[in-house]
Order: sequence, then C-alpha cells, then structure tokens
Amino acid sequence: MIIDGHHHIEKDYNHILRRMDELKIDKTVLIGIGVSDLSVVTVTNSLFINNHFLLKTVGVLKARKLVRSRRLQEALLGDPMNDKVLKAIKEKPKRFEGFAFVNPESERACDEIEFCLKEGMKGIKLALLQYPTDLSGPKMAEICEVAEDRNAPIFFHQGLTPESSDAGKMVKNFKNVTFIVAHAGVQYFYNAVDLAMNYDNVFVDTSSYIVTFRKLEHLCRKIGAKKLIFGTDVPVMSNDPVEGLEKIKRLSISESDKELILGKNLWEILERSKK
Repeated sequence: MIIDGHHHIEKDYNHILRRMDELKIDKTVLIGIGVSDLSVVTVTNSLFINNHFLLKTVGVLKARKLVRSRRLQEALLGDPMNDKVLKAIKEKPKRFEGFAFVNPESERACDEIEFCLKEGMKGIKLALLQYPTDLSGPKMAEICEVAEDRNAPIFFHQGLTPESSDAGKMVKNFKNVTFIVAHAGVQYFYNAVDLAMNYDNVFVDTSSYIVTFRKLEHLCRKIGAKKLIFGTDVPVMSNDPVEGLEKIKRLSISESDKELILGKNLWEILERSKK
C-alpha cells in the first residue's frame, strides 16, 4: 500500500486522483490551505533548499521575509479552509483521508478539530510558519488534549521562533499523542532526528524538496524505516508525487522497509484515530 501522507488541495480533487491512479498511490492524506493564493507560499527547488547549511541561513532569512511581507499578510486566512478536504473524503472515502488544518491561536481551533474529526478526518495539521504558537503553551495543550482523546495524530511544520519550533516539552508531556514532524524538521533537521530517536510517539515526514536523498539516507540510518512517513507536499514544495516516490525507491534498504515508509506506518496511525 502506498499512502501520500501530505498533499494540499486547492480546488477539486480530480487531478489528484488521476495522478494517484497513474502512480498506483492507494490513498492520499489531503490538507486544506491557509491562504487565498497558494502561489504566495509555493517554493521551487533550489540550491538553498537542497543544502542544509543554506537552508538554515538563507532559507530562514527568506522565510522571515515572506512571513513579514504584505503579500502573505493579505493572502493569509484567519482560519485555514477545510471544506475541500471534507468534500473529497465524503465523496471518495476509499482514496482520501483528511487532516484538519487549524490556526492554533484561533478561538475556533478545537471546535474545528472536533467537527472535522467527527466528519471523518483522521488527524490535525499545524503550519507554524504562517500560524505560530507556543508549542509549550496552553492553546497547544488544549489541541493535544483533543488529539489524545481522539487518537488523532498531530502533523506539524515548525515555525521561525524557538516557541513555535521546540517540540520537546510537548512530545514529552503528551506521550499518548502521535506527532509527525513535517519535512524532517526543515531547519531543525537534527532536532527532529533526536526527537524521533528518543520518543516512541514521534515520526518524521519525508515530504518536499527539503528532504533530500542524503537526508533520507541519514534518517534511515539513525531512526530507521519504522519512524518515517512518506509524503509529497504537492503543490507547495513539490511539483509531482513521483519526485518523492523516486527518492524512496532509490534507498538501499529492504523492500519491507520501503513498504513501511510508503504506507504501512501511516496506515497504522490512521487506523487508531477515532470518529
């Protein structure tokens, strides 16, 4: 089984489904969007994305500039949109799963999560670059309590501040919650590796250009295939799911380990989520 664990839906799902059929992807986890124009946050492949030192320096500077920009502020939605995901999982429940995308600082965050989970979604998505929060703060604790009660995984893209990036206390305090670190921690790659090594409830997402083949090899050596979740992040930081698939296929690991990464690990997590 192949599951794309990280794919954004902007309009309809027909083109996503067609590509899934072509690439023999069994299921896709859909995530909504938090901007009125997705091109504002779309990232193309480049040297500073592929080089970890440049990612931590030039990449972070670019991200800070984007976050402060008028263009993003005008496009940023107060609360992310989950309607397209809900429609897709209702119409194609055998092919699509959904994660509820929320602004953790919104007063509606927990209500939106509860509603989306009740309607069939299986997890929670946080993009802390656009919607920062203190991962050790009370609002995040409330979200974690909902996740714990519903066995819903929390998939999070770390932010640009220490408060929105340091997940150590959160994963320690909520050991019954499954956490998936997006893009292998972005600029906090080695921190993500340490978290996954030290906590049974932490997994690492392989999506986007940021997770290079070299990083994938390092992840396999350090934390093993049992801790990796295949994703693509199409169309934000990847053009096509085949880019992510090819990286996994090139790994010098057993076919059974590739199966864990490509779907089995995530399937077990999704199966635990309550409706």
